[in-house]
Amino acid sequence: MGVVRAAKDRGHDVVVFFNEESVKLLVQYPFLSELGVEMLACQTMCQQLGIHEEDLIPGARMTSLAEMVMMMEEKDRTLFLG
Repeated sequence: MGVVRAAKDRGHDVVVFFNEESVKLLVQYPFLSELGVEMLACQTMCQQLGIHEEDLIPGARMTSLAEMVMMMEEKDRTLFLG
């Protein structure tokens, strides 16, 4: 969350892509909506975990890895945390 806030404070357009087990955060922690950034959940992982679009917190949506790759090409920076 600190990285997201710091990037926003510097005027960056922030998109956070949740994959693997991290997609569960978009169901369990509604306060993430307060970050005010676009939050994307890996559709394939959500399907494997039985998470539906309506289960996600406000401001989050499901998307594909293909969209993530396209965003990586368009954005000036990509940061992976693991």
